[in-house]
Amino acid sequence: MLFDTGMVIAYLAVLAGIGIYIGRRVKDADGFTAAGGRYGTLTIFASLSASYIGGGYSSGNAAEAFTNGIGMTLALFGFSISTILIGKFLVPGVERFKGAATVGSIIGMTYGHAAQVLTGIFSFICCAGVVGAQMGAIGMVFNVLLGIEPRIGILIGCGIVILYSTTGGLQSVIIADIVQFVMLVAGMPLLLLLSIRQAGGLGTMLGSLPSGYLNPFNGTTPAGFFSMFITMMFGEALAPPYTQRLLIGRNPRGTARATVLSGLFSMPVFILTGLIGMSAFSLNVTNDGATAMPALVKSVLPTGMRGLVMASMVSIILSAADGFLNGASVGLVCDTIKVVRPSISKRSELWWLRVINLLTGAAAVLVAFILPGIFNILVLAYSFWSPLILVPLAAALLGVKSNGASFRRALEAGLVSSMLWNHVMHKPWGIDGNVVGIFCNLVVFVICTRSFNKYREQRLLLCDRI
Repeated sequence: MLFDTGMVIAYLAVLAGIGIYIGRRVKDADGFTAAGGRYGTLTIFASLSASYIGGGYSSGNAAEAFTNGIGMTLALFGFSISTILIGKFLVPGVERFKGAATVGSIIGMTYGHAAQVLTGIFSFICCAGVVGAQMGAIGMVFNVLLGIEPRIGILIGCGIVILYSTTGGLQSVIIADIVQFVMLVAGMPLLLLLSIRQAGGLGTMLGSLPSGYLNPFNGTTPAGFFSMFITMMFGEALAPPYTQRLLIGRNPRGTARATVLSGLFSMPVFILTGLIGMSAFSLNVTNDGATAMPALVKSVLPTGMRGLVMASMVSIILSAADGFLNGASVGLVCDTIKVVRPSISKRSELWWLRVINLLTGAAAVLVAFILPGIFNILVLAYSFWSPLILVPLAAALLGVKSNGASFRRALEAGLVSSMLWNHVMHKPWGIDGNVVGIFCNLVVFVICTRSFNKYREQRLLLCDRI
């Protein structure tokens, strides 16, 4: 066990070293945000894939599969489909926003400065929540694998992420993501293969599960399953760290290809992590679904392999945390503080980026301490993104002409409707408020945009007559 623990410590030391090395080369805000379109297709693919397969989509999915079966695994395919569609239809629109480095800069170019400021604020809230979910997962993983008290594990995991993301910014995050992608590809299939072999084969393992585990509606209703599918489809779509990666590619065609490949890659990964959860149930390695994956690691793997997969598990969670941590600081500073104070220098902007990165990490720790449940935190974080920003952002990438008033009214409609549905009406029919909020945001945005375009056409006709 000491050898395995040493492998995890060595891996964490590598990540810290990456941050310190890259941090010495980051001299201004452009270096921190990796602006300038410097990355190719394979780098974008690896970084994007590593970033989204975090604690929620790995150990969280395994926990849901352990508890209720295949439902959550299939619902996660909504994310895969949305990523493929984004690559096919939205990424080509990035070419219209050359020089943009953040979601807010796209929003600002399309809907004005006020919209950019609001986007920066909600980017920060959403990203801090997602980082909190990943930190909750890393606390649990450290506890089960290494026997470290969960809150101490949260502090260790967040400390490492803060170190390399604060010093090196998105450049160090990208390099760390590539390392983490390799760890993911090596570790997770190995865990599943050895687990299925110990269970007597795939057929034997599946046959040992309760009868409802292969029913996607087990533990929910068809409406509840559809709601979760839509939440997964749109919840993280074009979220700040993912959109950042679309903006740092060398060319839109290569970035689009990387995005589609990433969406396709996610499908077998979701199946793999779901099967890991069901294997943990079949082998009866724990009574707690939340610990299914790490408990399986300790149960079925020999020394050496166990250390590799332990490092892989840590890697998966940190890879999502670092991107969202960077996205939070970049969004708040570049899209809010810089817009409010346009005279800020590049070096001062870098100072603000690093300070906000630290504060966001602290906020994430607080979220992880207060709110239980990885998926609960993720869904709460999504409520400050997809019902508010997703529709106007997608419209901007599609080249739809609109204005700031349409953006603000759609945002208000999405925020109010999702909050009322979840917290006043308490999710009728099991449908999450994010779904309702996205729908209301879309309806209001379309109505306001059509009114704006009609008014604009009338003005143009009037000017032509004059």
